[in-house]
Amino acid sequence: MLKHSLLILIFSISFTISAQKGFQKELDSVTTVEKAQRFINSIDGRKNKIITFNEEKHKTKLTEELLKLSNGGHKVVKKEGENIHYKILEKNEIIYYRVSYIMLDGKEFSYSSIEKLRPQIIKKHKLGVSFKDLAMQYSMDKNKTRGGDSGWFTYGEMLPEFEQQVMNENHQTDDIFTVDVESNQWYYVVKKTHDKKSITEIKVLKVVESTR
Repeated sequence: MLKHSLLILIFSISFTISAQKGFQKELDSVTTVEKAQRFINSIDGRKNKIITFNEEKHKTKLTEELLKLSNGGHKVVKKEGENIHYKILEKNEIIYYRVSYIMLDGKEFSYSSIEKLRPQIIKKHKLGVSFKDLAMQYSMDKNKTRGGDSGWFTYGEMLPEFEQQVMNENHQTDDIFTVDVESNQWYYVVKKTHDKKSITEIKVLKVVESTR
């Protein structure tokens, strides 16, 4: 009986080790985002996903550790009953921008009234009123609660008309300018608050492996 139980235990351990080696071999073969998506589709588990980590937007210990890895790098976080695998699929340096803005909605105000208001806002700022306070007072965008701060954004994340002006190399830090987005009837007063910045961004495959 004892011998039989020991054989079952040995078989169970051997099977687990074999399964883990097979899983690791499959994971090693995943080298691109496309392969990662196919890998996710081939296995069960809603926890498995592709995640983008950004060194400015994600200030966690895990992000810090993953950013130290190169393409193809692999980190395992062991928890009770599971191993969480993180594999670096892509690592890029991306140019990001950051401004503060006040948005005035042309559906709420006439264009002529907006054209009168924007110079008044700019004048108040030049006379010493902080842009943050002006944004909280005038902006009709939800970011007014952040004092108009856009946060870091990159190409393709904002409206094209907005990006064209904000990413214009002629604008220096602390410059104030206006932007019209006619398609949406949104009209802006924008302050360039930061120089453009190269930020490291990684695409990571997260896979949860059961160890039970």
